[in-house]
Amino acid sequence: MDMKRIPREYLEPCDSAGKVERLDYGDKYALLYAPAQPAERILYLIHGGGGSQHDFFCPDFLNMVDHMIDAGELRPLYMVAPCFYDPKETDKTPASSGVAVKKFIDELRRDVVPLAERHAGRAFGRGDRAIGGFSMGGVTTWYAFMEALDLFHWFLPLSGDCWACGETGGGKHPAETAKALADALERQGRPGFSIHAITGSKDIAFPNLDAQIRAMGEYPQDFGEALAYDVMEGGVHDYETIFRYLYNALPGLFAR
Repeated sequence: MDMKRIPREYLEPCDSAGKVERLDYGDKYALLYAPAQPAERILYLIHGGGGSQHDFFCPDFLNMVDHMIDAGELRPLYMVAPCFYDPKETDKTPASSGVAVKKFIDELRRDVVPLAERHAGRAFGRGDRAIGGFSMGGVTTWYAFMEALDLFHWFLPLSGDCWACGETGGGKHPAETAKALADALERQGRPGFSIHAITGSKDIAFPNLDAQIRAMGEYPQDFGEALAYDVMEGGVHDYETIFRYLYNALPGLFAR
């Protein structure tokens, strides 16, 4: 993929701006973005380690999405930003975060998806649902692939590998991780899916995700053309870079 830069004017407020609503459940909450135009798709975006639901829903990103939709570059979509940490959690180390994201898949299914789609005014089919995330949000995305293929068809892990075989397991145990993903696909009945993994050549997550994706290439019967992988030269591990990935990837997310 040719990683185009975000037009500078897309970071400024758009005349046709969507709205963000806070959705409370229990002692937690998620954020729901509703575009200014009617939408038939929904994307769940998961933040990185140590972060919160506000990391994606910042002015730069929301302005960018507003402009993309207004310019016809992106079909309107709802977006949901939850938080995988418990509100009282103070340990946000990678090890603790790894436990939190694995547990979060049940919460996503039980609480977040029904609540968000009730407020969006419709229930979406799996073909109209996507999930993606940055860093630990990417780890979450791989867990969703392993446990929630009935909910999601589209997966967008950004600079995060699968930890099914332990912390940074995609890099430490790439063959075992690829097999675990293939086994999870088989266990869930092998429904259709699409994965688009993206990272940067200078990203701290690159060695782990790259090793995992290469190992997944040993399972062409399972992944094959359903798996796309892009590496941006010079890309690093921060949200500014991730927003650029999303600027390039979102228009094709529901079309691959």
